[in-house]
Amino acid sequence: MEPFKALTASEQLAAYLRESISKGKLSGNMPGIRRLADSLGVSSNTVTAAVEQLEREGFLLPQGHGKRSRIVMPEGAPRPRFRVTLLAYERADVQADFILEIRQRLREEGHEFNVADKCLVEMKMKTDRIERLVKATKTDAWLVFSAPQEVLEWFAKHPTPTFALFGRFRQLSLAASGVDRGVALRSSIRRLAELGHRRIVMLQPAHNRFPTPALIVRESLVEMEAHGIKTGKYTLPDWEQSPTGIRKCLDSLFAVSPPTALILDRPNELIAVQQYLAQRGILAPHDVSLMCIDYDPTFEWCQPSVSCIRWESRQLVRRVTRWVNNVASGKDDRRQSFTTAKFVEKNTIGPVPGRK
Repeated sequence: MEPFKALTASEQLAAYLRESISKGKLSGNMPGIRRLADSLGVSSNTVTAAVEQLEREGFLLPQGHGKRSRIVMPEGAPRPRFRVTLLAYERADVQADFILEIRQRLREEGHEFNVADKCLVEMKMKTDRIERLVKATKTDAWLVFSAPQEVLEWFAKHPTPTFALFGRFRQLSLAASGVDRGVALRSSIRRLAELGHRRIVMLQPAHNRFPTPALIVRESLVEMEAHGIKTGKYTLPDWEQSPTGIRKCLDSLFAVSPPTALILDRPNELIAVQQYLAQRGILAPHDVSLMCIDYDPTFEWCQPSVSCIRWESRQLVRRVTRWVNNVASGKDDRRQSFTTAKFVEKNTIGPVPGRK
């Protein structure tokens, strides 16, 4: 049996700090000697001795007199898992096929994938609430789903690497990937115009309407006007993005001049609209045409089959995986990319009522 050797206070502290570094609890620069001594309840001499030991072992890299040591991992030491946290737009986003694929790919790469305790809708897009969430969340990188410009501007200034999945990220210094739906959406509007539709309504979230319409919305309105379709508040109504809000909006729309075509932004909104219309005996495409700007696998189970704008997720999944690998290795990756979408016409679109 080897003789028992009691660890000194500095050796115990070095072991504690070494474990914290290995588990990713400490990263970047090591806190100052005085701050560590105060927070851990030990003397400055004990902290100094522990820090010097970790420097000899290669866990800390001195930066010069008066500067904090940089935390590094010595060659051969087990690396902590890189933590990635998804900030969803709403709870349902977590179950999207491409989000599940991103989670699987990142875990296969050895990273840790988590979901934030709250989503953007629950925090009402308020940056002060988001700031509190970010401070309370231990993560190495953020994936932010479909955020408005104000939120992404806040993340662009935050030191934690952030990747914008959709949202209004153009012209921001932020890694991002989105879907270019412009051509596909304009094609769908041209098709509706060919079928005689003139009362076309787009239900868009507030961040795509304010403070100014998003590019995809502006292009859609221009396309409508090119076909002689008058645009305004009727075309792009103000509504609260909630189950109650969408019903109130539909009540108002169908009270006087019912739309002949509705373009919905998200699959859950399209399903809510279908249910609302069915309860009132209004059917697609006989009474009103329906289309969704996004795609969901549940559309395959719908009868009639849903017209939508579809895109392949493989490029986006690869881009997110590559970005996480890059920032995990210390690279500054802020490239933005787009996937092209296409309009898929199905059976929820038909001629304007009364026209053969």
